[in-house]
Amino acid sequence: MRVLCVQGLQAGVGGSTISANLARMLLELNQKVLVFDLNPNNLLRLHFNMDWQNSVGWALNLTQKKLWCAAFECEHGISFLPFGQLTYQTHQRLIVEYLDDNKLHYQLNSLDLSPETWLILNISSDINLLNKQALALSNFILRVFEPSVANLSLLINSMQSNYIVNDAELSNKSFFVINKLIPHSELDHEMTLVFKNLLLNKLLPINIHFDESIKEAFAHKTTVNIHAPTSTAVREFRTLAIWLMSYFNRLEQP
Repeated sequence: MRVLCVQGLQAGVGGSTISANLARMLLELNQKVLVFDLNPNNLLRLHFNMDWQNSVGWALNLTQKKLWCAAFECEHGISFLPFGQLTYQTHQRLIVEYLDDNKLHYQLNSLDLSPETWLILNISSDINLLNKQALALSNFILRVFEPSVANLSLLINSMQSNYIVNDAELSNKSFFVINKLIPHSELDHEMTLVFKNLLLNKLLPINIHFDESIKEAFAHKTTVNIHAPTSTAVREFRTLAIWLMSYFNRLEQP
């Protein structure tokens, strides 16, 4: 099983958007994919045409002592596990009563997925118990950020913290991708050079440019390759998917 964890450096940089569109592109490339949303904002489901009013998800099921792993499948074939819509009180109860140090490990094992399946874990930008488990269990961590001064400050802080630097294994499998790069912005391109000098080979050679069609696709509750199949964003997501497939193929070679 190929476990890919996607985490935005901060809320709003597009972690869920990357997770959803990357999953759809991998499926187009004949890969088996399951997307597991570990982000309490519960937005990933809207990329897969789940009803706005449907509050069901694995976390909600867990707190209600129901079958937690009931997956959904959208009309274009993506299988996904939404987080579920929780109140603040229910979310706190989830953390205290239902999550322990090995909970996610048991959950992933119980899915009994085939070795060639891509399991995409969409996590929030917070440092919490669930995210730490997801990062530890992943084969590859894709951290998403925008080419902004604010994200540069956050990145430097995270690199200097115990979150990355003091965990050699976590650092070795962490890579970064720039999202929402504005093509004609001189500042964005200057910031990109700063990030390249800072991250070196940890920065993926693929940038995801700002594309109105990505926003439009989300408004239509789908992914960009369904909404605008000839857009630049589709080519970039395809390139990202192929790069990841190549990386994992090299990783799995004896």
